[in-house]
Amino acid sequence: MWNGVGIAPSTWENVRKAAPKLKAAGHPIGIGQSAELDSNMALMAFMMCFGAYIQDAKHRVTIKSKHTINAVKFMADIFKSGETDEIFGWTPASNNNFVYSGRGSMILNAISATRTPEDLSLPFADQLYIYPIPRGPVQRLGLEHVMGCYSIWKFAQNKAAAKKFMADLEINYKDAFMASKFYNFPTFPGALPFKKIQKIAAGDTHKPRGKYQILTTIAQKYTVNPGYPGYTNAAFSEVFGKFLIPRMFAEVSQGKMSAADAVSAADRDIKNIYAKWRKLGKI
Repeated sequence: MWNGVGIAPSTWENVRKAAPKLKAAGHPIGIGQSAELDSNMALMAFMMCFGAYIQDAKHRVTIKSKHTINAVKFMADIFKSGETDEIFGWTPASNNNFVYSGRGSMILNAISATRTPEDLSLPFADQLYIYPIPRGPVQRLGLEHVMGCYSIWKFAQNKAAAKKFMADLEINYKDAFMASKFYNFPTFPGALPFKKIQKIAAGDTHKPRGKYQILTTIAQKYTVNPGYPGYTNAAFSEVFGKFLIPRMFAEVSQGKMSAADAVSAADRDIKNIYAKWRKLGKI
């Protein structure tokens, strides 16, 4: 999300160049480096823009690379020139609150950051813009932000109704898409034809008119699952839950470790986690 100040964040290099001016003007950038969900999502996506991944398609740990080191150094530069220490205490609400305060210039977040100001008729709601994640040296690639998963307990008392609900949701997702105000996209291609999604998003009346149409491009071209190019397996989930990636970035941004040392430390921790789950036959 971008609040209309400074340079449009088309590339991470543009963001880095704009960071000092934004901070000096009282509009620092807000990308968390804390033990919480949004920091995890943002930093893992940021890594991918630099060609860095936690694992490969065969679920082998690949974080120790020059791409990861470059990403960590780059984010440390953005922090030093364009952010404040509050990002190290980021909570899941910090992204949105940072924008609502009128201070924040840029965050990486789902569209709750724009929908809430619209619902509350806040004066700056029309100045909030949505962009794809900035392009890095290798690519432009981000993560879907929160995925809904459904299951039916063995002890459920009305399994038939639960199964019907899940089937109906898979077959016709339009009502869910509309009710979520475009926050939730369908998993199954036939649940809501993509052309209809584009038309509905383009027809949103909030200003700047049509700003939500970019979501269809983001979903189609620049979004992958957590754990990409592999899957979200048990080992990756533990890495995610222990917030090892935000810790790696924060150690460097705070000057506690070099980028190479921080990446090596993360590599050791992550490999230990993967070895444990591989021994259990879960990956």
